[in-house]
Amino acid sequence: MIILDYRERSIIPKILEIENHVEVTSLSVGDIIIPNGNECVIIERKETHDFIDSIKTSRLWDQLARLQLQENILDFRIKRRILLLHGNILPAVIGERISWASVFGALMEIVYVYGVQVFQVETDYSLGEFIRVLKKREEEGKNDGNVRVRWERKIEYRRDDLSWKLYILSSIPYVGEKTAKKLLDRFGSIERISRASISDLMKVEGIGKEKAKLIHRLLH
Repeated sequence: MIILDYRERSIIPKILEIENHVEVTSLSVGDIIIPNGNECVIIERKETHDFIDSIKTSRLWDQLARLQLQENILDFRIKRRILLLHGNILPAVIGERISWASVFGALMEIVYVYGVQVFQVETDYSLGEFIRVLKKREEEGKNDGNVRVRWERKIEYRRDDLSWKLYILSSIPYVGEKTAKKLLDRFGSIERISRASISDLMKVEGIGKEKAKLIHRLLH
């Protein structure tokens, strides 16, 4: 089961693709609840433009304070609190004329001061995948795992495998899987992408000047 606030109607079709049992109600805090037994994960979902605006107006801090102080919601004890940024943050930062220092400072305060975990998804598809994976990991107890056990597992990656290349490129800020695939389709390898100029990178669909500069800086 997944519980949505009634103001989140726009994402119901995407949630129904991963979960048949969806309840819509009025939540006092948060937008999405993922129950697991008598506990739950509560998610505050924010479109990136709304996130930036809430920093500028200080509305964000009131919302996070209420989220942090709330111990229970409906019949569940809140186990984890997540701020989920939905959309591409780069246009939001540029459009709202806010400095990266302000954005990064806000993100650090959210994590370190308010104790709320932050994740970002760019598309509706990745939103659904994030919810699906989070729900599955909570049910299996994997989010409570031991670090030593995790690193003792033997995981082998084939460096010539497409999924491995996509994984590496997708780890670059603001480069999702779709953009990573377009980069590989155009340049053929990560090595060639790293040698590409800013103007070459801008020839890839979906990559503007600012994103091209960021990719170029990180790969050089």
